[in-house]
Amino acid sequence: MSLDAVMKRSWPAVYAYIRASGRRSDEAMDLTQAFICDVFLARRLLEKADQARGRFRTLLIGAVRNYLADVHRRANATTRMPKGGISAIDDYKAKGFDVTGDESVGSSPERAFNARYVAEIIRVASERLQRELESAGDGVSWELFRLRVLHAAFQGDATGYDQIAPRLGIDKGTCAARLLTAKRRFANILMEELRATMIDPNDLRDEVADLMALLNNR
Repeated sequence: MSLDAVMKRSWPAVYAYIRASGRRSDEAMDLTQAFICDVFLARRLLEKADQARGRFRTLLIGAVRNYLADVHRRANATTRMPKGGISAIDDYKAKGFDVTGDESVGSSPERAFNARYVAEIIRVASERLQRELESAGDGVSWELFRLRVLHAAFQGDATGYDQIAPRLGIDKGTCAARLLTAKRRFANILMEELRATMIDPNDLRDEVADLMALLNNR
C-alpha cells in the first residue's frame, strides 16, 4: 500500500485520538497534520513498521500517544505544515467527509482511535463494493447493502424488507438472496483491505477478530 493511501486511511483515526485527548477541534487538526509531517514523513513510520513486524494499527496508536507526549506548544503543530497542505486530508475534505465533529469527545483516546479506524476500513471497503456493483449495473444490490448493513452498523437500525422490496421493485426472497451475495463480496473486499494493512500476514486472523469486536462495541 502506498504512503498516500496509508495516510488517507489513517489520519481520521489519528485525529479522533487527539481530539479525545482533550484538544479543541482546530488544535486537533493542527496536531494531526503535524503528526503526519513529523512522524509519517520525517520519521518514516512505514519503514519502522516493516522493521518492527507488528500490527500497523498497534504501531500507529503508540506513535500518536508518544507524539502527544512530546508536544509542548501548539506552535509545533503549525510550523511544519508543507506548502499546499497535505493531500490525504485535503482529498478527504473535498469529498465531503467530516471527522471534526464531537463524537470523540467523552471517549478515551484509544476507544476514539479504534472506532474511527474501524469506520475507515469499512468506508473504504464499502466504496469498493459500491463501485463494483454499480459498474456491473447492480445498483439494487448496493442499495440493499446500504440500507440493511451499513445503516444497522452505523445508525443502529436496518430498513425492513417490507419497505425495501416495493421500493426496489423486487420480492423479499430476491432481496435476501442478492443481499447475501453482496455481503459475501463485501467480506472478501474487507479481508483484502485488512491484508493490505498487515505488516505480518500471520496477524490477519487476530486483526479480523479485533475488528469484529470493535465493530460490535460501536
